Amino acid sequence: MTERAVIFFEPNEALADGVRPLALEEVGGETVLRRMFRALSDSGVKTCFVAAPPAYDADIRACLPPDMSVTVSDRHDALMEFLDTSGAVAVLPRAALPMKQAGAGFAYAAPGRSLRDAWAVRLTNAVQDAQLLSGWLPLFGRDTLDELRPLFPPESDGTRFHAKPD
Repeated sequence: MTERAVIFFEPNEALADGVRPLALEEVGGETVLRRMFRALSDSGVKTCFVAAPPAYDADIRACLPPDMSVTVSDRHDALMEFLDTSGAVAVLPRAALPMKQAGAGFAYAAPGRSLRDAWAVRLTNAVQDAQLLSGWLPLFGRDTLDELRPLFPPESDGTRFHAKPD
């Protein structure tokens, strides 16, 4: 079981003035991040590291389920400290929507120390002992989010596929 997770927000330079990170956008009446946290919590994750500017700390904490803790930081040394564990850590390299029907893709899990070794100098997805995780639809931009919105009506947890209306 994975008790830790790392979620990466898009870099500040990728955001235009006044544009919120994709994880803080709403879909189906709640933020993408709240859906991410809930799915991670349901899978056993107890603590997350969100790689994001501290300016989003309050918004991120507002999305947390009561049984989860979070570290919000854009500092490499803080991430390395979080990864000082032999236990598996789930990695979500970008905002994503949980959907049980989604196959293995971009999300993965690996021992924390393997991630530390791989990320000591630069971030890479080439991590030893990594295993792909299923159940996540990556959001590559607002266009992707807009296309997926009809699949996530309010109070949807991704357990059912919701077809677009005709």
